Amino acid sequence: MIGYENEPLMISLRVPNGNYEVTVSVTAHEDTVFSIRTQTRRFVLTDEPIKAGETKDIVFDVNVCDYHMAGEEFHKVETLDVLLLCDGAVTATAAATPIDVPTIYIAGDSTVTDQPAEYPYVPSETYCGWGQVLPELLDPGITVSNHAQSGSSTAAFIGTNLNAFKDKIKKGNILICEFGHNDQKVKELDAYGGYAERLRYFVRLAREKGAYVILNSPINRIIFEKDGTLKNLLGEYRNAVRDVAKEMDVPFVDMWQLTTDYFEKAGPVKSWCFFRCKGEERDYTHTNDIGGSLIARMFAQEVVRQGIEPLASFIDEDRISIEQVVADEGDAFDNSAMTEHIKNIGLVNVPEDLDADITGLRK
Repeated sequence: MIGYENEPLMISLRVPNGNYEVTVSVTAHEDTVFSIRTQTRRFVLTDEPIKAGETKDIVFDVNVCDYHMAGEEFHKVETLDVLLLCDGAVTATAAATPIDVPTIYIAGDSTVTDQPAEYPYVPSETYCGWGQVLPELLDPGITVSNHAQSGSSTAAFIGTNLNAFKDKIKKGNILICEFGHNDQKVKELDAYGGYAERLRYFVRLAREKGAYVILNSPINRIIFEKDGTLKNLLGEYRNAVRDVAKEMDVPFVDMWQLTTDYFEKAGPVKSWCFFRCKGEERDYTHTNDIGGSLIARMFAQEVVRQGIEPLASFIDEDRISIEQVVADEGDAFDNSAMTEHIKNIGLVNVPEDLDADITGLRK
């Protein structure tokens, strides 16, 4: 028996780097629900019901790839890992077959990275980058290789993480880039200086390899002004991504605007539901599993809306609906902790007027 209150059951298959079609057969010994994650907790399936005596075969595609995180040695990945979470008694087997399909490589920071879970599992208390939820929104025929890392800037990523897949990315693959939160902490990575130049590097690299590239603006932090609007922290970085994308004629997904619009409507109280909360702890930058899923769907919706190919054709539109949460009239909050938080996150490249009306940036 396994359960959401315990560590997940893990099935490991020894395989070389590459893309695989995986079949997981789950047999239930009582009525229950189960979820499947792969590799470093990438989402495949969530809360699938199954009845006692029933067997379900779940088929999905997975990428297995080495990684090179900043501060660590190059890490060889030699197994395909399937993690099964369940409330009841089940047995499970897994098999994998190599396949030749496109790979989505993700370059980014903590807001995009694969985050582990704590157990007992509580979705609101578990960090989750939106990139790890993306596989659950895709049809078969494409895989996700998420190399984003907490604390990473464009410069740090190019110097370390990129080593793991720089020689693997090839024609027909997709490179998604989303940075800004940590570039803002490094003087040389100012929005229109070092940051913009490194975004151009990613575009040039993808084109040299024959791959597609998508540039994302960073998701916004939920640090609110007293009037309920978000503080002007990342707007200049958002504008820099937009301008580089236009200059180099590549798709631009404005995650800054999407998240700003959503969370301003949700308000400062309800927005906390989507960011990691534990007891009295509040995180204003990092989403939990609920928020990671929400933002992944924001990204997928925008890819479909813009018709960004070849990715749009692989998105399962039945899985990307979003319900807009709206603040209750009279929701009250104290933003003093938020304001104090800004002093502790090491920002260097910030707008001269932190209290500017960011609605003027939405163009």
